Amino acid sequence: MTRLLKSAFLAIGLFFMSASVFAATQTPVFVSPKWAYDHRKQVKFVDLSQQYQKYHLPGAIMVNYGWLIRPQGKRRMEMSGGAKYMVKALSELGISPKDDVVIYDDIGELESSRLYWELKKLGHKKVSLLDGGSVAWILDGYPVTQKMVKPVKTNYPLPKKNYEATYTATKKDVLAAIKNPKIHLLDARSEQEYLGSKKVARSGHIPSAIFFPWQASVNPENKFKQRSTAQLKNIFTKLGLTNKNDEIIVYCHTGHRAARLFTLFESQGYKNVKLYDGSMQEWEADITLPVKQGKQA
Repeated sequence: MTRLLKSAFLAIGLFFMSASVFAATQTPVFVSPKWAYDHRKQVKFVDLSQQYQKYHLPGAIMVNYGWLIRPQGKRRMEMSGGAKYMVKALSELGISPKDDVVIYDDIGELESSRLYWELKKLGHKKVSLLDGGSVAWILDGYPVTQKMVKPVKTNYPLPKKNYEATYTATKKDVLAAIKNPKIHLLDARSEQEYLGSKKVARSGHIPSAIFFPWQASVNPENKFKQRSTAQLKNIFTKLGLTNKNDEIIVYCHTGHRAARLFTLFESQGYKNVKLYDGSMQEWEADITLPVKQGKQA
């Protein structure tokens, strides 16, 4: 074998080796309590539960869900404050872009998923959710504390690249999705909200939206962890959501519950998932936009 061929094979081997190492070090959407405990000295825990003062993971920073939203407009809609607002909040919380952040709550990652989405929009490299949150952590026998953590203020800079458009759907995007069968609209609210009521003006769902309540992502019989891949695959198949390259737009009323579906699909390898931040609070307020009632999408 010539020296040139040997060099070529060596280069190819190094490429695949580096690619496999890179893939292996990708930050997962969810980490287990064991992983979190084993890496507790290298990560920064963020607690969005309602029980922080009673108990929390050692070293965890408390974050109130209300800090993640910023009432806007005359109707004071609960929407994302945007990049400038979030970097200021993160700086106050003592978080920097280099931190390996693990977020958790005590209700199946409903609260923590919103912060995950915000960090993804900022291009934060290392952010994960604790699967099962503090419920799974405690049931698996790991320690908790009442010791409060006072954050040391940092300077989280505005990112050079903003991923707002990558992970956020606008009203215009949703209008286009109604007419495009290749884009899946998913409604994460309750069945009653989805069905609507003839007694309530402009209640119901966005036309073509599929009913997918956020609770379907969580298994309460397994420490409030996310459902298994096999269980989720069965749900996706029934709803026609098997192509991981299809565009998916999730919504609820304020973008709260829909964030949990965002992390669900992210964790299953779906490549094009967006959260409609305005959700039904914005959609219902605009009388020019269509609303549908009943079980049919």
